Amino acid sequence: MGYKVKRKAYRLRFEDPDMDGLVVLVRGMNTGKFIEFQNAKAKQEDAGPDEMSPTEEMCRMFVDALIEWNLEDDDGNPLPPTMESLESLDLDFSMAMVNAWPDAVKGVSDPLPQTSAGGQPSVEASIPMDVPSASLAS
Repeated sequence: MGYKVKRKAYRLRFEDPDMDGLVVLVRGMNTGKFIEFQNAKAKQEDAGPDEMSPTEEMCRMFVDALIEWNLEDDDGNPLPPTMESLESLDLDFSMAMVNAWPDAVKGVSDPLPQTSAGGQPSVEASIPMDVPSASLAS
């Protein structure tokens, strides 16, 4: 009897406080799709006129993996999780979602807090040191 891989879904996380409350659920990506995504990302500036834009390719891969989101239009109507809806959003907002997907899949951890809670000085720093004795050879 073989091992059957369980497919995962990921809830994307965003650093931008303007995206607080946004819920985006996506399917994982297999290794081939991850490599394809990274290659598209690497060639964003080098695409020729006859090729699909690497940005478009990345967006299509994202939408294909999109399970659901809680986005609404200006009138409060739910936006369906489609390419057309993604294209209607501001570019920086769309790309934040698209780029969060591979980060979630490869397990990029949340950023560390910017400030430390403080701590006690190390014990070694508080140990008094004696002045070394004069050399016997002199």
